[in-house]
Amino acid sequence: MATKSERLARFVASTDGEPVVVGVDVHKRTYSVAMFCTADGQIESWNCPADEAGLVEQLRGLGCRIEHVVYETGPTGFSLCRALRDAGFNASVAAASRIPRGAAAATKTDRIDAQQLAIYFARGLLRPVAVPSLEEEGYRALVRRRKRVSEARAKIKQKIKGFLLATGIEEPPSSKKWVRTVTEDLTALPLAPGHDDALASMIREYHFLQEEHRALRREVRRATQRLHPERYTRLRQIDGVGEVLATTFLAEIFAPERFNRAEEVTSYLGLAPVVRRSGGGPVRARLRPVGQKRLRSILIEGAWQWTWRDEEAKALYNRHLSRSGIAQKAICAVARKLAIKLWRLAVETSPASMEGAAVGPWSR
Repeated sequence: MATKSERLARFVASTDGEPVVVGVDVHKRTYSVAMFCTADGQIESWNCPADEAGLVEQLRGLGCRIEHVVYETGPTGFSLCRALRDAGFNASVAAASRIPRGAAAATKTDRIDAQQLAIYFARGLLRPVAVPSLEEEGYRALVRRRKRVSEARAKIKQKIKGFLLATGIEEPPSSKKWVRTVTEDLTALPLAPGHDDALASMIREYHFLQEEHRALRREVRRATQRLHPERYTRLRQIDGVGEVLATTFLAEIFAPERFNRAEEVTSYLGLAPVVRRSGGGPVRARLRPVGQKRLRSILIEGAWQWTWRDEEAKALYNRHLSRSGIAQKAICAVARKLAIKLWRLAVETSPASMEGAAVGPWSR
């Protein structure tokens, strides 16, 4: 049986300078690599340890004309793609949800997955995703961490209220809107032994999450001032757009200039209606639950704020509500309009766009 080196040497010799597409099935400990010759359809594959630098050296040492390297999105992130690009290779990360899948059950192995990635990319069947820079990815991770801590803080509040309900203890009035005196009021509640210690533990957890959220807000503010000071100020000019929405939009979009049209932005966010029509039937449009779920939910929250504060947004909401009679559809239409406004402000770089900014970036 031929060794790996012999097989690769034969494959490279047979390509005769024709372009080769490389597909990589990436895992934590191993890479499965497949090379596909676009001229005659030859394919060769091998396995190697999950080592970015090692894979780069292997591909450099092959001596064939590598046109592109592709792997699919997953928990390993974008570091391999950045390493390949830094080494001079054309590299992409394909959206896992958009990779063609067979309708019937078929054999599935890492080697086959790598081969399919190479073949599909060579035939134009894959849709690459945008790869953030290391700095952009760090900012996005920071903003997402703030969101998770905020959600955890809200959950512990609900757990405390549920605990009091289960033990038959009436909530103190301060817990209705969670004012500053709530901790003292909760601590003073008459609880049986064991229950008091459990409540004290939940209160400590709440305080930890509260301090962590404050620290993350400070870090996000510093990072925003360093990376996107002008864009952030422009986004805040819209009534109802607060710190959370503005920073989340900047983090999740991360390179707004990569979109050419407003329709691309709304599709990316899952706010673009998908039209369906068959035969001579009526046209039906609905939103697909895909795209940026984090940003989409915050945009909808911001759309409510915008509707309450801006006459244009209120008129748009009322117009869609009168047509459909469904508040959820109407607010999604407002969120779609808000997303387009934010995108246009984010890509605007002329000094004139900064005129009329009446407040500082963190004053609202």
